[in-house]
Amino acid sequence: MKACVALVATVSALVTGSAVSDDKRPNAAPLAWHSGWFVKTMCYKDARKFSQEALTYHGYRTAYTPPNAVLGSNGTTMVEVSYAPAQTSYNPAQFAKIHFTVTGISNSSSSAETARNRVRERIVKKSYYDTC
Repeated sequence: MKACVALVATVSALVTGSAVSDDKRPNAAPLAWHSGWFVKTMCYKDARKFSQEALTYHGYRTAYTPPNAVLGSNGTTMVEVSYAPAQTSYNPAQFAKIHFTVTGISNSSSSAETARNRVRERIVKKSYYDTC
């Protein structure tokens, strides 16, 4: 059963770097991020595994793993995948609707968008052969 609801956002920002140039002004780098969310019916206990696998498959090494999220980086682009059950009462041993948010962050808007799309697509297309 494939049910996918999605929302996509694109934002550009100016991020101040820690280095200071010769004229004592902080360096600034343009930073673009593309974010989107979707809902996937799956076992919640496998959300982290699906997220890490999608990041690794596309060349992102895990940089940070807070609860309910995985952050990956390839040196120029970062991708964050967060996930949470769609309802408050769920059984971890049964399928449930899981909300995923995938955000690509880079100095290049197209790199951020491509990263987000590839990782998101990998998670959406992944399926189970057994039950939870």
